[in-house]
Parts: sequence; structure tokens; C-alpha cells
Amino acid sequence: MSDLDDDLLALAGGAGDSGEESDGYEPTLSKRSRSEEKDDGAVEDDDDDDEALSSKKRRIDTSDLEFDDDEEDEEDDELVNPYPLEGKYKDEDDRDKLESMDEIQREQILFERTQEMERFNEKKYLQQRMKQQKKLQKQQSGGTAKATRSSNRNKDSNVKTSKLDKLSELRKQREQKSRKNYDDYEDDEEEEEDDDDLRDDEEEDDYEDGVVTWGGASKSKSKRSNVRSNLDDINKIRVGRSLLSKYCFYAFFSDLVIDCFARINLGMDKRTRKPMYRMVKIVDVRSIPEKAYRLNNAKSDLFLKVSQNRKQTKEFPISIFSDSPITPDEFKTYEHELDKTGESIEYQDEATEKYNQIQYYLNKGVSDKDVNEMLEKKRKLLDTKKSDGALTGVDAVFRKSKLLDELKIARQQGDAQKSTAIIEKLKAIEDAMASRAKSSNTSESLNTMSKVNERNRKLNSTNIRKAEIKTKNAVVQFDGGDPFSRLKTVTRMFYQGLTAEENEKALNDARLNLQEKLAEKSKQEEKIATSTYRLLGEMDKLIKTIDIDINLEL
Repeated sequence: MSDLDDDLLALAGGAGDSGEESDGYEPTLSKRSRSEEKDDGAVEDDDDDDEALSSKKRRIDTSDLEFDDDEEDEEDDELVNPYPLEGKYKDEDDRDKLESMDEIQREQILFERTQEMERFNEKKYLQQRMKQQKKLQKQQSGGTAKATRSSNRNKDSNVKTSKLDKLSELRKQREQKSRKNYDDYEDDEEEEEDDDDLRDDEEEDDYEDGVVTWGGASKSKSKRSNVRSNLDDINKIRVGRSLLSKYCFYAFFSDLVIDCFARINLGMDKRTRKPMYRMVKIVDVRSIPEKAYRLNNAKSDLFLKVSQNRKQTKEFPISIFSDSPITPDEFKTYEHELDKTGESIEYQDEATEKYNQIQYYLNKGVSDKDVNEMLEKKRKLLDTKKSDGALTGVDAVFRKSKLLDELKIARQQGDAQKSTAIIEKLKAIEDAMASRAKSSNTSESLNTMSKVNERNRKLNSTNIRKAEIKTKNAVVQFDGGDPFSRLKTVTRMFYQGLTAEENEKALNDARLNLQEKLAEKSKQEEKIATSTYRLLGEMDKLIKTIDIDINLEL
């Protein structure tokens, strides 16, 4: 021990004592040093009093700990998840019962249960906070209880505390000197312990500051396991077409689906003639308005970027995702693709964190702000559809009537600028409808011409087949039976002859129709010319020829 160590020990009141004896240092020793002039009996009485007080203190602390444990047990018993199945149902029977109810009643009950689950999560979080605070208070009170009681018994506690601090500082210096002699392996172990202590300190700071991340990866968790996820773990965080189409307009949609797994349809397998599916991981969500597609009864412009490994990524619409669970063969195929790039499946802890995040978002209530954002997204998609020229007749009439009302109000208010803008919108709607009507007429005429062409093609094919049969029969009749005889053939253009016949027949029909119409028209003109009902007095003559019997009784 150096001279500096001896001086510090002498200053602390323990000169000549070893480090192990210093560890057992208590405030009662200082009291004995200050009361050296008193007799031994008085010193023994003081020691007895101190021992009695310390034993009483241990009894009180033990009772407090037992009381706290009882309180924690009671709180654990009180907080029971009311809906353990998917965060919405009590059990399978309860889910079947709800599904058999009316839709309005079922949605009302599910909304109430969602609110109840939010309250349950808040209580659970507050309980964890209270437990952590109590734990910190116990640690702090356990370290300072002895100094507090000694300060009540002695007015010179500040001096003792300073001596103890100096003594502890001396011990730290000796420990640092001894650490330098350790080998590299022990140094590595100490660094790992320091990292663990630092991580624990950060977790305690987060609890003290109230930093809690809902629906995300919590910092206050135990050490991660090295167990990889299996098929059951992956199916827990799998999302399908129904869930995606239900929440695609929600604000938290990206946070909900990213890092989830899915099952997509890639068409038919040419070998087995069965649908081919692949297990993929969702890594991003993109909005592509120019590629909007129909999803159930609405339109969507969202595409999910999926991957099988970091070198194989592609974007797919929501409509090709499957609601069925991932099969073992698809899981093995996905693992094989990961092995190609040296990757591995996620750990079970990561899958559990994602599952908790999904449950949080699914059990989260919908606020007015969320509803407004959903309606705004749908309105933008509808406006994009109308701007692309796909304006329907009903939409045009509705928008035109609405714009006319706005134009009337603007004119009453004398707002010329607004009136001009509304008139331009009305003109654009009329132009769009006119162009649509023109295109429809053009398409109708094209359809008519295509029908005529199709009829002519069928007629030509029939006539050609008949002519071929006729020619074949004629050859058979003139054949003398010699298989080596030279066949006599006559070259004929079937298409030209048939076309001439059809044209001549159509011309004759047109002439006959024209002659019939002219004859009918001439007959009508002759009848009109010979009629006399228009001459003056002819109507009176006709009336006189009518006999009317009238019996008048007076």
C-alpha cells in the first residue's frame, strides 16, 4: 500500500486497516472513535442500541417488501385480457355468435370492444410504469437508508459521508490498477458487462422520461433469443387480400404491412396445371396514380413492393394477394431463395414484435381525422378517373347541376371571377360528353361494318365449299378408272365469280325495290288527284245524303 493510500485511510478514520475491513465499515465505528473518553459500558450500550435499531429496520423493510409483492400480485390478477382471441373475441363461440348477428349490431359491439381494449392497454402500461418506479425507489431507498438513519443519530454525518466517499474512491483506484493485469479474454467479458449495464441504464432512463413506443419495437425487452421463426410464427404476421383492401386507405397502412409476409399468385404452373403461389415479404408501399386498378367495389393506386431476397424485388397490386395461409413447401422455397444471398429468416422475437404491432393497429379505433383522410384519398382517385375522360352520364349530370347552382350563387354575389371559372368547368363537361357521344357513334358504325364483313366472309366460305364439292364430284364422274390417267382440270377464280354474282343480285334487288316504291307512290298521287273532298260544297253534298231519324216529343 502506498503512502497516498495510507494518508487517505488515515483521513477516513481507518488507518492501518485492510481493504476487506474497510468494506465492513459502519457509522457506529466513527461514533466509537468520537466517544473514546467514555467508559466501556457506555460504548456497549450504544452498540446495543444500534443493533436493536438495525434489527427493527430489517423487520420494517421486510414487511414493506411483502406488502409491495402482495400489491403487485393483486394488480396482476386484476388485469386480465378480456378478449384474448385476436383482440376482439373471447373465444371461438363468441366469434361465431358475433358473425351470426346483424352487420350493424356486430360492428357496434366490435367498436365497443375496441374501446375497451384501448383502456386495457393503457392500464397495463400504467401498471408497468408503477412497478418500474417502485423498483427504482426501492433501489434508491436501500442505498441511502443507512446514511439517513445515521444522520438522525449523529450531527456529524456529513463528515462521515465525505470520508466514505474518499475511501470508495481509493478502492476504485486500486481496482482499476488490478484490471490492467487481466488477460484479453477477461477484458472482453468486462466490456460486454459494461455494454449490458449501459443498455439497462438507457432502459431505466426511458421509463423515467416516459418514453414508450406504442405499436413498435419496445426498448424495455429482455435479451433477444437466437431461435429463428418457423412457419407458425410467419403465418401469424401474414396479411391477405381482405385485410389489405380493408385498411388500404388508412393512414397507418404502411406501418401495418411493411415487414409482414404474404402469399401472391403468379399464374398457372405449366407442369402441374395448378395455381402457383410464392411466399414473399412486404418491404415498401408505393402509390402509382397512373396505374390505378379496381379493388373490390373501389379503385386503388397502391402497389406493394415485395421481395424473396435482397436481389429479387418487384411491385404487385393488392388484387393478386391471397388470403390462404402459407404452406410448408412455399416456406421452404422462400428459405432456399434467402440462402442464395446468405440471408436468414427473422428471429422469433422480431416476429412477436411485429405481431403485437399488427394487433395494436387492428384494435385501434378510428378517429374523425382518419375518416377524413380516407374520404380525401377516395375523392382524389375519383377525380383522377374523371379527369382521364371516364366521366359517366350520371356523374356528368350531377356535376353539371351542382355547377349550375354554384354559378347562380356566384352571379347573385357579383363574383365575376368565380362565375367565369364555373362556366369553363361546364364547358369542359359538355365537351367531354360530346366527344364521348361522337366516339360511341363511331364505334357503333364500326360494329355495323364488322358485322357485315363477318356475314360476307361466312357466305363466301360456304359458297367456296359447295363449289369444291361440286368440282370433286364432276371429276369423279368423268374419271375412267385409270389411276395413271392425266386429270383434266379447269382453272377458275371462285372469288371473282362469286363477287360478280353477289353484286348482280344486289343490283337487281335494289331495282325491284325502287320500282315498287315508284309504283306505290304514283298510285297514292292518283288517289289524291281524284279525291273531291277538298272542293267547295262537296262536304255539304255528302252531309245531305245522310239520313238521320230524330224523334222530338213536345
